[in-house]
Amino acid sequence: MSCINYKPWVGKDYNKGYLGKKILVLGESHYAPDGKIDEELTQWVVRDIAYEPGGQNYLATFTCFERAIAGRQMTQAERIEFWKSVVFYNYLQFPTEGPRKTPDPEHWAKSADAFVELLEKYTPDYIIVWGVRLYNALPDLGGHRGVLRLENKDTADYWVYPIKGKEIPALKIHHPSAPTGREWEYWHKVIDKFINL
Repeated sequence: MSCINYKPWVGKDYNKGYLGKKILVLGESHYAPDGKIDEELTQWVVRDIAYEPGGQNYLATFTCFERAIAGRQMTQAERIEFWKSVVFYNYLQFPTEGPRKTPDPEHWAKSADAFVELLEKYTPDYIIVWGVRLYNALPDLGGHRGVLRLENKDTADYWVYPIKGKEIPALKIHHPSAPTGREWEYWHKVIDKFINL
């Protein structure tokens, strides 16, 4: 029986990857003031923003992330190609009350088994983690820390998960909705170096 309450978005070309790399984009949570779980919500969100964009309030977050990936604004065709090539998954398998609401501490631990299930099923080459809070709350799963050294002497942390004989690095970036996360030119340099480890 699956521990996953919110089915991930899995692009139909995920096994080919984006630029030949299988990438898991890891968000934090969904919002549901009534506490109800819609197992297809993650899939609906990505389909909605990538294929039928229409001014949703979360669209700017995805657009900012896409720019961080490409180093520029993507065309609509490029956006669709990107989302067809990745997995998107929200770590917390229980809803929060709304944006900027602190998740229930118990839900972090209860979501760990689902995360392992996801990693074992899709074995990504790289994970890009949206947000410092999420990155710091992830289980360590017997992994180890890595550090990217950037040209300007900055560093960026990543964690390496040992899953099914494979080492999967997970990069910490600032959430694309946060002021520092909107600095997509900077994050493009970080992500580009990361996915070329």
